[in-house]
Amino acid sequence: MKLSLVASLLVCSLMALNTTVVAHEHSPAEHKHDHQHGADKHDGHEHDDERVALGAHVHGHAVLTLVLEGNEMQLAFQSAAQSIVGFEHKPSTAEQKQEVAAAIAVFNQGDWFSFNNDANCELAMAEASTDLTEPQANEGHADFYANYQLLCQRPARLNELKLRIFELLPALEHMDIQWIINGQQGASQAALSSSTVRFQ
Repeated sequence: MKLSLVASLLVCSLMALNTTVVAHEHSPAEHKHDHQHGADKHDGHEHDDERVALGAHVHGHAVLTLVLEGNEMQLAFQSAAQSIVGFEHKPSTAEQKQEVAAAIAVFNQGDWFSFNNDANCELAMAEASTDLTEPQANEGHADFYANYQLLCQRPARLNELKLRIFELLPALEHMDIQWIINGQQGASQAALSSSTVRFQ
């Protein structure tokens, strides 16, 4: 997918900003669940550099990347499935399948975030997916992804992002936001108690 590739390039380009984020992701206190997956087990921290750069799989945590060039904005969201639907195995019951479908529908609506009205940004495309729907679902480490494209009529006035996702997903505790806005870059953190991000 085009946006996933752009998001990957963005995160890799922000590795200097990621240094503190990666250190935070690997703090022992964050690992509330002990996954055992061979060479990829969390307690050994044997992740390769690319995986760490793209955001480690941590419950209660999400990563949002934002790129604005001219009046075109791209957003890419990623979070552990546990934080979205409460499980990370392939859905086996009708209720679990309904939960996954409902979560994808919410992400496809793209109304869990908004920007300051002055920038006049409108959603042009939304595409959500999850590893849980893959035929060979990787039990134990499934993620949710959402990619968005927006058009901003007054991009120079973009200065604020409001997140309502924490109200919708109580298991999601915090989010790392990395952004590039017309050549300026930065990083922020958001949580239920601080769900508004201001771009400086």
